[in-house]
Amino acid sequence: MSGLYDRHKAVIPDWVALYYRDPIEITHGEGRHVWDAEGRKYLDFFGGILTTMTAHALPEVTKAVSEQAGRIIHSSTLYLNRPMVELAERVAGLSGIPDARVFFTTSGTEANDTALLLATAYRRSNQILAMRNSYHGRSFSTVGITGNRTWSPTGLSPLQTLYVHGGVRTRGPYAQYTDERFIEACVADLEDLLGHTRDVAALIAEPIQGVGGFTSPPDGLYAAFRRVLDRHGILWISDEVQTGWGRTGDHFWGWQAHGQAGPPDILTFAKGIGNGMSVGGVVARAEVMNCLDASSISTFGGSPITMAAGLANLSHLLEHDLQGNARRVGGLLIERIRARRPEFRRCGRSAAAAS
Repeated sequence: MSGLYDRHKAVIPDWVALYYRDPIEITHGEGRHVWDAEGRKYLDFFGGILTTMTAHALPEVTKAVSEQAGRIIHSSTLYLNRPMVELAERVAGLSGIPDARVFFTTSGTEANDTALLLATAYRRSNQILAMRNSYHGRSFSTVGITGNRTWSPTGLSPLQTLYVHGGVRTRGPYAQYTDERFIEACVADLEDLLGHTRDVAALIAEPIQGVGGFTSPPDGLYAAFRRVLDRHGILWISDEVQTGWGRTGDHFWGWQAHGQAGPPDILTFAKGIGNGMSVGGVVARAEVMNCLDASSISTFGGSPITMAAGLANLSHLLEHDLQGNARRVGGLLIERIRARRPEFRRCGRSAAAAS
């Protein structure tokens, strides 16, 4: 494997990270398992950065991709595209957003980039509210609103970003508060922030911060935020790149944990819907989505082959109630992890003592 690793280092940027001291080459997968070039079998807990959502080599998806590839792989958004329209219809219906329009991209980064373009054009402002500790992608604009220093290599940005408390429950000035008081304090912080600025375009927030450590605020925070945002005419963008499609178990979308908020103005998605294919997208009500006054297309967003994969994967997810499975298995997993927490603490103390 060192030969491939040496070749990787010779042509791939240093900032493209590899896992493990001795990186592994994944050659194939089936179901929930993958194999490396040495023939070793692994239980895949990562799913290609939370992307292979249903299964590796899921028969329905591979069949749909193969059949579509035999017809046509690519045409662009300049032509009518039946798989794209069919998937857009299903996503619009599931989004909860009234009179929804859907625009497909190739990644979550591009989806969030598009959402920022829509919000700033609609509101005629380049001011954005983002959550501390957040992550929204690796493009110039999404890095500029990312509130996690580890994943933000430049302070330059086309946007003016203001950061809000609330994304992390367990640290910061409000960590010791009850959930109710925590929400009140975060809302007061938001009110104070808005009192010192004007014409903010949108708040973008992950219902669960993934890169930030899989942390989330108390249920109801974004409902409380929404009431403040609505008074100021500020849009709410829910970044569902990691939380969508029933993965939380309790809800199909992460924003639904804050049910009193109602659906967001703009919703972004990616990762799991494509089950490994490059699918991302934006959902917004027609008034917001149609606000652009210049032509725009996507060369690869909504390609027939990725849309065929998305349709097959979404159908499998819904027909097999994978949201219910996430709720059941997730509950069992967290229960067993909590039961072993004292053991983990003892191991941590022993390791600290040995060092």
